[in-house]
Amino acid sequence: MLVRRWLVQVAGIATLAVSVGCSGGSKSAGSYATVSGVVTNNSAPVDGAKVTFHSTVEVGGKSGGSYSATTDSSGKYLLATAGKEPGIPPGLYKVTITKLELKGAKLPPDWDMGQVEASGAARNTLPKDYESLATTKLSVTLEPGKNENKNFDLKGKPSTSGPVGTP
Repeated sequence: MLVRRWLVQVAGIATLAVSVGCSGGSKSAGSYATVSGVVTNNSAPVDGAKVTFHSTVEVGGKSGGSYSATTDSSGKYLLATAGKEPGIPPGLYKVTITKLELKGAKLPPDWDMGQVEASGAARNTLPKDYESLATTKLSVTLEPGKNENKNFDLKGKPSTSGPVGTP
């Protein structure tokens, strides 16, 4: 009987030690931000736009990360996770928004939109003012937790330039 009690206590202590050890140093879900909203262009919802949040915070001389979401047919976007994290770090972000359209090039079927953008085989169909960090005037401060109704109504005519970020 004494051995059984001793084994139960040891198992309980081991379980506690493992759970404390595994959680040490990790950020809680409360130290992350999620963000959602609607993207419109001249008040019309934009389907398939890439909304990218660029951190303005520098840590150790390196800029913070960039996090993206894509709008649905109602123009809604939701950025709720980043990799294995339950959101993105709170703080001030500059926001770029693009919607790419292929320029008639025949591309490999396994290419994703990042590869299409990098290849220069697509053009932005939204106003050029919002496509790069150098030109966007969009910004948002995200607080820890849910950040809802972070809406962006783009104004202007579609970009007539070549690939994203080119004159």
